Amino acid sequence: MNSKLKSEVQRTFYRPGTLMLEEHFAGGQPHGFWRRWHRNGQLAEERIYRHGLVHGLCRQWNDAGKLLGSFQMVNGTGVQKSWHDNGRLHMEFSTVEGQFCGHGRTWLRDGTLVVEDFTLFNRKVTPAQYRRAAATDARLPKLRGRIGKPPVDSPALEQHSYRVFVGWMLKKRNRVEAQNWLKAVDKKKRALGWFKRAGAATRFVEELYQAGAVQVTAPEIYHNKRGDEFADCLLVQLPKIPSQRQAIRAVCARFLKGGLGAIQPDPDWGETHLYVSLA
Repeated sequence: MNSKLKSEVQRTFYRPGTLMLEEHFAGGQPHGFWRRWHRNGQLAEERIYRHGLVHGLCRQWNDAGKLLGSFQMVNGTGVQKSWHDNGRLHMEFSTVEGQFCGHGRTWLRDGTLVVEDFTLFNRKVTPAQYRRAAATDARLPKLRGRIGKPPVDSPALEQHSYRVFVGWMLKKRNRVEAQNWLKAVDKKKRALGWFKRAGAATRFVEELYQAGAVQVTAPEIYHNKRGDEFADCLLVQLPKIPSQRQAIRAVCARFLKGGLGAIQPDPDWGETHLYVSLA
C-alpha cells in the first residue's frame, strides 16, 4: 500500500458514550480492522479489510462473549456469514472480489428461511442464469445441493417474522417494567430514548397505561461506566379491545411526532405487542 495514503480511524458511540463501532481507513477505503461492540462492552464482530475488500479471519460473538462463528475471506472472495445470538445462522452470501455472486439466504432466529436469492456481480438472476455463468467463469462459486422454492413475501411471513422478533425481545435478560424502572429511587440516572427528562418519559409510559396498555416493558437496559441506565425502545402489550388499541397508537403518534421514533407494526393486524423505537 502507498505509505502516503491518509490513514484514519472512525469511531461511533452508543448514547452513554460507550464504543459501538471502530473502522480503519487508508486513502478513503476500509483498510485494517473493523470492529463492533455490544452495548455491554463485549466485542460483537471483527473483520479485516485490505484495500476496501474483506480479507482474513472474520468472527462474531454474543453479548456473553461466546464465539458464534467465523469465516475466512481472501481479497473480498468467500462466503460471508452472520449469526443470531442463539447460535442459529442468520445470513450467508457469496462475494467475488467484493461483488455479490452466488447463493444468498437469510433466516429468522427460529430457523425460518425468509430470503433466498441469486446474484451475478451484484445483479439478481435466476438459478439457471447463474449456473450458466458459473459454467464459463471459474471465479464464480458453484451452486451445490438442491435449490428449493424461495419463500414468498406475504403478510403471513411478515407477521411471523414480527412475532419471532417480539418473542426474542421478551426473553432478554435485562428487561424491566418501564414505569417502575423510570420511577426507581436511587442514585442512578435513567434515560429513555430521546426524552431529555425522566419526567417526560414517565408521562409517556403513564399515558400508555391510561390508554389501556396491559404492560409496558423496556426490553433492553444498558449502562455506562458510572452505572447510569438507558433504554432505546419499548414493548407495549396490547389489550384486545379495538378502541383501546387505537388509543395506545394515538398516544404514540402524539409523543413521536416530528420523526422522534417509530412504531411497528403498521397497521394493526391483531399483534400482541407494539414495538416503539425511541432511538
